[in-house]
Amino acid sequence: MSAKEPIAEIVDTLEDATQDERMCLGDILEEFGTAAFSSTLLAVSLLLISPLSGVPLFSSVCGITIFLIASQGAFGRREIWLPARFMCINVTSKRADRTIGRIRSAAEWLDRKSTPRLAALVSPPMSRLIYAICAIAGLCLPLMEVVPMTSSLVGLAVSLMATGLLARDGLIAIFGLLVLPLAASIPIAAFLALS
Repeated sequence: MSAKEPIAEIVDTLEDATQDERMCLGDILEEFGTAAFSSTLLAVSLLLISPLSGVPLFSSVCGITIFLIASQGAFGRREIWLPARFMCINVTSKRADRTIGRIRSAAEWLDRKSTPRLAALVSPPMSRLIYAICAIAGLCLPLMEVVPMTSSLVGLAVSLMATGLLARDGLIAIFGLLVLPLAASIPIAAFLALS
């Protein structure tokens, strides 16, 4: 992975993945490496921003995957472990491919703007706290799937936090943390409107 454009390269890898009809989650994990927690977390969260988030149960699967990856990062594991069933999930979609192509411009902008700053927020032990927050957000996704837009907002929040971890940029991680309350407010407002 390039040190100059790590986020854009992750988007490129995802775009390649969606063009291969046989590509599955396990192939993406292998592409990034089993020790690349922030890169893999970013890849999965970007899938939530794609139209795939509208596919029934896809957000739930991504949420559980985010929970598994981020919780292992929070506990300081050296390698990512995912159940075999998750590794075989197909992630290809023409709609996702088009969306990921559009995400590239945002990724290139983040690569240009991100710089090591507020490094204490994205270094141990604080980085473990960010992983733990991502894990909790992922665990909430199956419950939030029925409310439109929430999975994409959670995906955005996790992707910003993962970007902060990857780029050693605490400011971007803070932006991700600020998106989470917005994502949580939508299902709460929907519940209050129905009650």
